[in-house]
Amino acid sequence: MDVYTTSFTYPRRSRHSHSSAIDFNSASTNDAYNVSHSDATASQDTEAIQKLAMMAMSLHGCHVSYFLADHGRGWNFHITGAYQQVMVTRGMILKECPIQHRAAIKVTRSEILDSPSSKPALKLEVRRRLDEIASQTLAHIAVVNSPLSLSNRTPPDGISSSAGWSGLETERVCELVVTGHEDSVELARVRLLVMLDELSGLHAELCEIDHKLHAIIAGRKRSVLQSIQEETATNIYLPSPLQGLMGPELGSSVGNFRNSNVIWITGEFFGVQRARDMLYQVSVNKSKSVISRDTAILPRKLDWMVTDRAEDLRSIMSDNATFIHFPPLGSSTSLITVYGDHRVNIQRTIRSIMQLACQYYVGSFWLLPMQFNALLPPATLNASAVTTLLKQISMTTGAEVVFKSMCFEVHGLEHEVRSAVNMIIELDIIKAFHHEIRFQIELSNDHREFISGKKNGKINKIMQTTNVKIKFETFNDYNFLIDIAGPDNSVLQGLSLLQEELPAEISFHVPEAYHKRIIGVGGRSIQRIMKKFGVYVKFSNAEEFAALGGYNDNDDNVVARTPAKNAINLDNLKQSVMELVNPKDKDYVNETVSIPRRYHRTLLGEKSIFIHDIETKTNSRVHFPDKETASDVVTIFGPESQVQIAAAMLLDHVPFEADMAVPPSADLPRILGTPEFSNLVERVKRELQVSIVPNLKTQGPVNGNSENEAPTELSFKFRCQRSNSDFLITAREMLEQFLLNHNIHVYPSPTAHIHKRGDSFADSFPHFDSKVLSTAKTRGHESVDMGRPDVGDRDRRLRMANSSPDVKALFNAPSYIYNLEEHDDVESTYMPPPGPGVEYWTPLQPIGSGIPHRTRHSEDAIKRGSDSLLEAKLKDQISKQPRSLQNRAQSLDLTFSLSRITESGSRLPPESPTTSTGDTGGNSSPTSATAPSFPSVYASPISGRPAPVGTAPQAQAQRSERVLDEEAIDEVSRVISNLGL
Repeated sequence: MDVYTTSFTYPRRSRHSHSSAIDFNSASTNDAYNVSHSDATASQDTEAIQKLAMMAMSLHGCHVSYFLADHGRGWNFHITGAYQQVMVTRGMILKECPIQHRAAIKVTRSEILDSPSSKPALKLEVRRRLDEIASQTLAHIAVVNSPLSLSNRTPPDGISSSAGWSGLETERVCELVVTGHEDSVELARVRLLVMLDELSGLHAELCEIDHKLHAIIAGRKRSVLQSIQEETATNIYLPSPLQGLMGPELGSSVGNFRNSNVIWITGEFFGVQRARDMLYQVSVNKSKSVISRDTAILPRKLDWMVTDRAEDLRSIMSDNATFIHFPPLGSSTSLITVYGDHRVNIQRTIRSIMQLACQYYVGSFWLLPMQFNALLPPATLNASAVTTLLKQISMTTGAEVVFKSMCFEVHGLEHEVRSAVNMIIELDIIKAFHHEIRFQIELSNDHREFISGKKNGKINKIMQTTNVKIKFETFNDYNFLIDIAGPDNSVLQGLSLLQEELPAEISFHVPEAYHKRIIGVGGRSIQRIMKKFGVYVKFSNAEEFAALGGYNDNDDNVVARTPAKNAINLDNLKQSVMELVNPKDKDYVNETVSIPRRYHRTLLGEKSIFIHDIETKTNSRVHFPDKETASDVVTIFGPESQVQIAAAMLLDHVPFEADMAVPPSADLPRILGTPEFSNLVERVKRELQVSIVPNLKTQGPVNGNSENEAPTELSFKFRCQRSNSDFLITAREMLEQFLLNHNIHVYPSPTAHIHKRGDSFADSFPHFDSKVLSTAKTRGHESVDMGRPDVGDRDRRLRMANSSPDVKALFNAPSYIYNLEEHDDVESTYMPPPGPGVEYWTPLQPIGSGIPHRTRHSEDAIKRGSDSLLEAKLKDQISKQPRSLQNRAQSLDLTFSLSRITESGSRLPPESPTTSTGDTGGNSSPTSATAPSFPSVYASPISGRPAPVGTAPQAQAQRSERVLDEEAIDEVSRVISNLGL
């Protein structure tokens, strides 16, 4: 009898759900309810594994050994015996191995815990229900303090998520953590969600429908189920489609609770009845049109999918409205059955499953004798040595390693199989044998021509280069097998070259209206793009798309394919194609928004009309998570330019809640019943759109002792829309004032010392703080270009006219214009020396004087409207400038100005003006008090008036040159001072 030996690690290292050990001691220091889960758990698991191994050995006559692997996160099993017995034992271990799965449900503490001022403890009713669910589902349930808040959005100022029960705080959150076998966790999670709905006052009912029909009833991407929930304002919880595949077999006592046909519905009583009737009606209709199809997959690949890719399988079934029936885990059966109501959906499901199977590789390492001699027995390996080797290779690489008939077999993902074969090659005992290595790769039939190339050119080239044999074998209607075999390391090189030729693909959605435009006349446009990037592109029209059902995603109607070595060009090609599509129709992406789970039913029900309006306006779709996942994440699918807008519009319909606790008081119930309190609540609701609801709680006797009566607890719940959350603090202040006026004490607010009532107009523009609007808190450190209003009108300095020529430039201006720090040197640059004749600007030169004007003065002239002819000329001059110059807030090109300063470097700097000798006299007032320009420190009196009659030509020329130099110096000093250098 041939001995068959296998060694594998379970759970596999690639599993994400078990990537870290769960330490409940650290996570639940303040647990209100927790079945002990500490170091004893490890010993319990060890006992359970030992019991399982003993049972398997006694039932199936194999030898089973086990030990901890992967730093205590998994177990390595080693099974030896006859092939059939080993496979049955392996299946039993995979199914019943006590691997802890984990699920967490975030829940508001007030829903399940007693009053928070005392040490929190579970409500008696909640504790009873939790015990009941734990016993029925055989799962372990713990209540754990959670550092996470319900939403990832930051609460407004003055509202804290840990305010110590003073002031306003968002609701505290704890987690219901469920651990156990996968089936137990899935069942317990649904039952807990139903329990939470019932605690919040909803009615719950169950209905039984054949589990094969669940996904078919729900529709593609659960669209039908979402519409039923929307119409009836209910929550519908479906059981896991993989239920019964994992976990031990249970007795009849709890069998009823593990019924995979049960669907739970919660909501208002009449809504639940309607939803149940609608589900039954859809199931009757669909059951008449259900069709099925069988297909074959290698048994080990099926086991890997169920244990390692369960989430992928669920999403495939949900996306395509189909049900996949898998054989029992670990059995040698290779047949799966796919049920659906439409041929396209079934075909697409099988294609997705086959695509998943292609990730799993098989490697064989055959040991051949050095020379064949019929008289001598063949050389064999020592059994104990093989056992040690298999354990070592399996633990190091994560692959399943089998030894049978002088052949090592390796099963796993590509990198695991490659690593394991490399380790086997390097073993010393292998060197006494010839060997042949073989890899088996599975690939879709659609790619057969793609990988072989024209006249098998690609395959022939690899075989000639690496001296390996490559053979194609038909496997089933969807996939074929590629066998690559060789004597030594060259087979690894051949595998690498073959992998470079394997197809990498990307699929996306382009509206069909654009297809002809992108393809071009005779396909010229798309041929040019394909040639540029070396990528093959296929556009599906409506008929092909309907027959195909989409590529990777349901909506994808364009697929691009290229060899893996050229995969980097796939994104480049997608961008080139998308450049020809309007922004509102392209780059469809998924945007996620975190909305507390308890609002989903209301949003889908009462608010559905608003959601449809958002979808219409933004050309997007809002998809709520599956109810049984207990997720807060809502997905918005739409064009990249619109999904952010849709998310903001959706959040406007999500209420924001905060609590304010009040110390116990005997007068509180009486005051809450007065008309004054009702008037206050109405006034706050009318003026601030914030509702205030008192929440009165009275505890009974503590620990059964009637003397220890717990005091009355009171908190006020504030609720408003997120867009209106700024008014919460004002509402809290009004309530506090009302309570204080009636001699009711309140907790001191953490923000009482720092909060001041701000300017309502300025507060409406928080993003423009200290830049556009001046507020009280920024008055002491405003930006330079806004000046200080409290210094007086004489010191008020406004932004230069040409620093914001249009609104676009104002919002796109560089940050240095608005965020300058005020230093003494900056102030001295802008503050003119005191004196009776100080001017705040350089007066305009007379027309025809030949002295050039500055741009900023010309714009000031336009503002003043001093001369219509001049104004027309200057407008014409400005309009001739390129738009890029008009939009520039500051010019930093000082080359010309600095060069002129350098040329006249030997001259002394010009003197500052002390008197004004303009036409208006020595003590002239500014021509315009509305838009003064910045003072020119180096402006000469000469620049402000024409030269006196009788001046020598040389002196006149010198003065003109000096004016130009002064102008250059002024320009440089102005920009440098503006930069704060």
